[in-house]
This record gives sequence, structure tokens and C-alpha cells, in this order.
Amino acid sequence: MNILVQLFTAFFTIGLFSFGGGYAVLSFLQQEVERRGWMTTERFADFIAISQSTPGPIAINIATFTGYQLGGVPGALVATLAVSLPGMVLISVFALCLFHFYERPAVQAVFRGMRPAVVGLVAVAAWQIGKVSVVNLPTACIAVASCLLLARWPIHPAWLVAGSAIAGMLFL
Repeated sequence: MNILVQLFTAFFTIGLFSFGGGYAVLSFLQQEVERRGWMTTERFADFIAISQSTPGPIAINIATFTGYQLGGVPGALVATLAVSLPGMVLISVFALCLFHFYERPAVQAVFRGMRPAVVGLVAVAAWQIGKVSVVNLPTACIAVASCLLLARWPIHPAWLVAGSAIAGMLFL
């Protein structure tokens, strides 16, 4: 099967079935690209780092990088469109309906039920990426320092990634 068709199919599916956005989609993205043999866990962790240091949503950035890696500029365009298209269509439909039904108890219950699931998705992604990223004392220190800094101050992720890159050059 043509790589552009494979990219479209994979990233359209990810875009269609990944709820919670951002970090919640990471475990689904990782499973899909590793299952297809497109990258290793280590490479995926590197793509996350790159995606954090560039503007835009992380899922779109990873789709773009993966598409480029596999199919050049056409691959990047196809993967980016594929991961974005379901969300654009669904959010347009939901926006039309949500404003009419948001205050209803059943709708509020749905949102209260979804929130913990998103926490679980983020936790699994953090655990899986942490296993290949935090491999020794210096990387553990970078991870702990990053968590503490983000918990205490509203640091922009780009500064955190840049500081961690410098720490990596100095200590790893």
C-alpha cells in the first residue's frame, strides 16, 4: 500500500478516535507508529521533545514529523491533514450542539466521566515515555526539576525544553 495512503489512514484514525487532545493522544500515537514499525519508542520520545519546542499542537507536530520522515513534504501534508480533519469536522458539529445542550445534567455527567479518563491517558503516555527517557540519575534530575518548576511557576514549555537541552549537553 502506498505510504501516503498508509499515513492518511493511520493519522485519520488517530484524529478520529483520540479524545482529550494534546498529551492524552500520546499513548495512542505511540502505539500506532510503533505497531506500524515507523519508529521506536526512543525515536518517538525524541519527536515529542521536538514537538514541544515548536509551535502548534503536539499531535499535529508529531504527525507532521512522522509524515515527513516517511514521505517527505507530501507525507507531512497528508499526515497533518489526516490527523486534523476529524477534529475540525467533529468540533464544528459539537459546537453547534453543545451550546444548546451544555447545561443539561446528562451532558455535564459525560464531561465529568471523561476527565478522569484523560488523566489516565496522560499518565500512561508519561509512564511509557518516561521508561525510555529517564534512564539514569542526570535524566531523573532533569525530569524531577522539570516537574517541580512547572508545578511552581507558569514556565513556557519552550523554555523548559531549551533548559533541558542545555542540561543534556552539560551532563549527558
